Amino acid sequence: MLFFEHPNPMIPQVIVLLCVAAFTATGCAWDLKTRRLPNWLTVTTFFAGLVFHSVVGSLTEQGLVGGFLFSLAGFGMGFGILFVLFAIGGGAGGDVKFMGALGAWVGWKAILIIFIGSGLIAAISLVVVAVWSLAVGSPEPKEGEKKESSLARRKIPYAIPATISAWLVLGGLFTLKWVAMSGSAITLEN
Repeated sequence: MLFFEHPNPMIPQVIVLLCVAAFTATGCAWDLKTRRLPNWLTVTTFFAGLVFHSVVGSLTEQGLVGGFLFSLAGFGMGFGILFVLFAIGGGAGGDVKFMGALGAWVGWKAILIIFIGSGLIAAISLVVVAVWSLAVGSPEPKEGEKKESSLARRKIPYAIPATISAWLVLGGLFTLKWVAMSGSAITLEN
C-alpha cells in the first residue's frame, strides 16, 4: 500500500517517507547512544502507522479495514521475523519492536525487503569492523573495565543497518513511482 491510489497519490507516500525517516533516524541515534530502543518510540510509531493507513485506506477503494490489515500485516512480518531471531538468541527486544513498527508503516512486502537488506548491510559492516580490528589491533581494556564491555562497543546496533536499508528501499521505490508518474525516463541529461 505504500504506493496506492489516492486523489493525489504522492501526498500519502511523502508522509510515509517523512514519518519513516523521522522514526528510523531517531531510533538509530537512540540505539547508537544507549544501545536500547525505547518503547515510547516503537509502540507509538506502531500505533501511528495503524491509524495512518486506516485513515488513508478509508479515503481509497482499499477501505478502512484494508488499510488497517495492510499495516497489521507489515507489523506482523517485521515483528515476526525478528522475534524468531530474538528467540534463538540473536538481537534484542527493542530490535523486534523497531522492525514491527517500521513494518506497520511500510507493509509486509517492503519490510521483508528491508529485513534482507539490513542483514546484508549488517554482514558487510561486521566484516569491515573485524578487518579494521585486525588491521589496527583491538585496544586492551582499561583497568577495571571488563573485556566483554570492550567487545560490546564494537558491535553495531541493529537500528543502523535497518535504517540504511529502509532509506535505500523506500527511496528507491519512491523514485521509481515518481518517474513512472512523470512519464519521463531518468537519463544522465536530466
